[in-house]
Amino acid sequence: MDRSYLSNPFSLTKKEFENKSLLDDSMSLNHAYFYYNDETKYKIFEKNGVKLILIGYILDIRDSLQTSDSITKSLLDLYSKNNNLFYENLSYLNGRFVLIFDSEDDTCVYSDATVLRPLFYWENDIVSSHEIIIREAVLEELNIELEISSFEMKNFLDYSNTNSIYKFNPNLYFSFKNQEFIRYYPKDNFGNQTLEKVLENTEDYFLPQVEWLDKNFSTIQQSLTGGFDAKLSLAINKPILSKLNFFTYMYRFNEDDPYDELSQFKKIYYKDKYIVDQLIYNFNLRHKYLFFGDYKMPKEYHEKISSHVSSHHSYILSYLTHEEFPKGSIHVKSTLYELAKQPYTGHAEMKIEDNWMIRAIKHWAPKEIREDESTLNDMYQAYFRRNKLQEVIDKGHNLPMIIYWEYRMGNWHGSLTQETDTVMETFIFINNRYMIDQLLTLKLEDKKEKKYLTELVKRFWPALNYFVSNSFDTLEDKLEETKNI
Repeated sequence: MDRSYLSNPFSLTKKEFENKSLLDDSMSLNHAYFYYNDETKYKIFEKNGVKLILIGYILDIRDSLQTSDSITKSLLDLYSKNNNLFYENLSYLNGRFVLIFDSEDDTCVYSDATVLRPLFYWENDIVSSHEIIIREAVLEELNIELEISSFEMKNFLDYSNTNSIYKFNPNLYFSFKNQEFIRYYPKDNFGNQTLEKVLENTEDYFLPQVEWLDKNFSTIQQSLTGGFDAKLSLAINKPILSKLNFFTYMYRFNEDDPYDELSQFKKIYYKDKYIVDQLIYNFNLRHKYLFFGDYKMPKEYHEKISSHVSSHHSYILSYLTHEEFPKGSIHVKSTLYELAKQPYTGHAEMKIEDNWMIRAIKHWAPKEIREDESTLNDMYQAYFRRNKLQEVIDKGHNLPMIIYWEYRMGNWHGSLTQETDTVMETFIFINNRYMIDQLLTLKLEDKKEKKYLTELVKRFWPALNYFVSNSFDTLEDKLEETKNI
């Protein structure tokens, strides 16, 4: 194991390890053991017999002046006193973090709203920041060699690359005393809201996050594409435009080739570049293209990164990031907005039957089993039980959207941050349970039409809507089309 490929490594174990060679330092907690090393960035807070270990960064979307110290002290106050207020407070916290509460009563582990700082677990005995740490620790401590999955999992459901190692669910916490997961979201019964109500409930929570970025970082990296999501992040961050360094990943192609003769793959990038060029020119953005073909990834880098992280997204992007960006920077990503759209077939909306859920998720399954209904059903049933999804159904929530949040955003998207997190942190405006909870209440038609995203752009930087997302058209072109109908 090469530690230089691991960011903020740590493990929590029920039993004490005899051999601590994987992670140099350890701390005995009431119901677990905490292992870490010099690269682990953590803080410890203690009050009234409760210890809180914070790993990663954290912010309160209600108040940009709140620091990690004041946030964690507030959490400690509420943790033992008021269960409802504790979870309400937790829902307003953004960041990429792990919280470990330790007292005589229990040692409990919580993640951020999408496990953006990844967590994995094995046999309800070990929780760790990295799958490879668990695999090697189990081999070294217990002399058990865990099998690598025969499928190319690509973070399907809560599965990892290793049989019996699973991804932590963001809406469950883990109790080391009882060695079990407890679901704490959703707490309330489900009900749809109007678009106007969701906007009213969320709009005011963007600016404090912009202020937090401004206060904590001198320069900020922000990815830019021609889609809806990137446009929204651009609009939200308008007040700190002078601090933003925009970039776009791109493939080279001959722009003189007729668009209609390009492959579908090249058409996507051709259109993306056209829109980004318009945004750069018209809004005077500081921007650079990063062309994948300009970077030759060393074989050793590919071998190391592929064996140390749990994702299979883009190792050339990982290498490019290490070559181009300053260490310790932060990347504003335009993801999770899928939760305000319709990321699966609309026919599955509000369904709970197994066959509908499998239809909604099967195109993300390992290609070897995509048409194997029996295997998919077995995997889904095991996932359903591990993640206590019956509790979601009992509260009337939209099961396919909860699964999309917890699996697609929690496992797949959270895991791919490992490919770049030794260089820079990841920041996403809606990575908090309060805002995600609000987005889940949008009605189906509002999600299909992406009304939440376009309305927010209209409020934060309306001129951006002149350029139609994922299109060569402008609003003028659309107006002409309506005149000709």
